[in-house]
Amino acid sequence: MKLYKCDEMKKKDDRPGMKAAIVHGDGLTLTRWEMKKGADLADHSHPHAQITLLVSGGIRFRLTGGESFTATAGDYLIFEPNERHGGEVLEDTIAIDAFSPAREDFKAQLGWED
Repeated sequence: MKLYKCDEMKKKDDRPGMKAAIVHGDGLTLTRWEMKKGADLADHSHPHAQITLLVSGGIRFRLTGGESFTATAGDYLIFEPNERHGGEVLEDTIAIDAFSPAREDFKAQLGWED
């Protein structure tokens, strides 16, 4: 077992209005995002399956084809691998993302050591 204290962890903060504490397990990445109202989640896709839980706040998500919807505290979302998505943070928000397989790009950005 390993314990990581959120307030002691190096944060991913390369996007305006967003920062994340990130941990990696065997085949899994878990992130805790703190996002400020007005932050933009640039449209993107990745080869990882993603499950998101909005702990607080709200996000208006955009999907391929122009579809959009609003998720609020307590909502779960599932994004399939390579599904394009983005959004706008409607109020200060905390979200938890789980990715499978592990995000090697996030490991590299933060100098993660297994």
